[in-house]
Amino acid sequence: MNVDLRTRVTNLPPLPATPLVSVILAVRNEERHITRALDGVRLQDWPRESLEILVVDGCSNDRTRELVTRVAARDSRVRLLVNPAGHVAQGLNVGLAAARGAVIVRVDGHCRIVPEHVRRCVAELRAGKAECVGGPVRAVGDTLLARTIALAMNTSFGVGGASFRWTRERREVDHLPLGAWRREVFGWIGGFDESLVRNQDDEFSDRLRRAGGRIVMLPELLAEYYSRATLGGLWNQYHGYAYWKVRVIRMHGGWPSSPRHLVPAAFVLAMLASGALAARGAWALGALAPALYAVFLLGATAETALSRRTRASVLLSLALPVMHTAHGVGFLRALFARSPLSPQATSPLPVSDSAAPEVKAA
Repeated sequence: MNVDLRTRVTNLPPLPATPLVSVILAVRNEERHITRALDGVRLQDWPRESLEILVVDGCSNDRTRELVTRVAARDSRVRLLVNPAGHVAQGLNVGLAAARGAVIVRVDGHCRIVPEHVRRCVAELRAGKAECVGGPVRAVGDTLLARTIALAMNTSFGVGGASFRWTRERREVDHLPLGAWRREVFGWIGGFDESLVRNQDDEFSDRLRRAGGRIVMLPELLAEYYSRATLGGLWNQYHGYAYWKVRVIRMHGGWPSSPRHLVPAAFVLAMLASGALAARGAWALGALAPALYAVFLLGATAETALSRRTRASVLLSLALPVMHTAHGVGFLRALFARSPLSPQATSPLPVSDSAAPEVKAA
C-alpha cells in the first residue's frame, strides 16, 4: 500500500477544538446490552451539538431495534440505520457513509465506554500523536461462568500478547477494537473489508499500520465488554476469530502480524501428536504435552486466584482450554479450507470525504 499515512495526516489542517464526532455502533441482536452501550455514549462529556450517534442494525430478530428507537425518541443525536447484509463490516461501512463527523469513533454494541472517551480521543488526534487511538477493553460478566470467561479474556494466560485486553499502560499497540480516527483516513486506505465475516477491525488495524499509521492505547479509557455467558458461546467466538484470522493473514503476505497468533494452533497440534504417540504405546512421550498444559492451567489458576481474589478464578481451568482449543481448531480448519478463505481479497472501497448519501432509516 503506497500511502504514507502519517505524513498525510500531519499535513491536514488541525482539527477544531470541538469537531463534530460520529460514533458508530454496528449491532445485531444486542437487546441485553444495547441500552447500556448507548448510555455510555450519550453520557460523554462532549458538547451535545458536536456528537452524532449512528446505530446500524444488522436485521436483528430480538428487541434491539425497539430499544434503540426508544432511546432515539428521547435523544435526537441517536439515529437508527439499516444494514441488510447483517455482518459487522457492512454495518460499519453503512455508518461511515452516513457519518457527518470529522472524527469517527467505533463503539461495540456490548461495550460501555467511559464519559471522557470521546474527549480524550479527539485531544490525542488533534495533537498528532497517533492515527488511531482508543482504550483497553476489560471483559465483565453477569453470572459466575460469565465472570470466569471474562477473567480468562482479561489475562495474558488467556489471550497472550493481545495487550489491549490486559495491559494498563500507555503504549503503541498492533490493534484496538474500539478505535477513533480522523475521517480522512478511511478515504485514503478504504473502509472495512466486507469479505470478512469476522476480524474486519483487526484487518483494518493491520492495513493502517502497513500504511505507516500508529495505534496508541490510552489506559484511562478502559471500556467494559460484556463477555459470552456459556462455554459454547466462548467456543464459537474464538473459533470464529481464528478461522477468519487466516483470511487476514493471507490477504497481507501470508504471515501473521504477531507470532502469538500461531500459538493455539501449535498447542492443538501438540495435543494431537500426544494422542498419536499414546495410541502407538509411547505413553511417556504422549503424556508430556498434556502434563505440561495441566501444570500451566494449575499455575494460571493459582496466580489469578491470588492476584484477583475472585470466586470466578476457580473455574478458570474450564474456560482457558475452551479458548485455546477453539482458537487452534479454527486456525487449522481455515488453513485447509478452500472457501471462503482463498488468498484473493476484495479491496475495501475508499470512503468519500463528501457528504454521505442518505441511508434508509429504520
